[in-house]
Amino acid sequence: MSGVDSGTWVLPGRVTLDTVAALFLERAGQAGAIQAFDLSRVQELDSAGVALLHWFRAQQRRLGLVPAPVRGDAAERYHALCQAHRVDDAAQYGA
Repeated sequence: MSGVDSGTWVLPGRVTLDTVAALFLERAGQAGAIQAFDLSRVQELDSAGVALLHWFRAQQRRLGLVPAPVRGDAAERYHALCQAHRVDDAAQYGA
């Protein structure tokens, strides 16, 4: 289970097709409370993980919030996958 500490969602080592459904169910009603996504523990991130983060950030936007930043060691991979999948996350929601 991944944790939220002081508004930061610390995601687990794998954010992949095999794990995103459980992660989504764990936090779907808490999008507005997430102030940052911490990817410092993430070792595996695939397009399903990108979709998960993109959904949460888009939900925050729909709630009238500034989407939470994506931080940590895997943040570069997240932004690279966004670019590869033509998800303009940085321009649309802020880096």
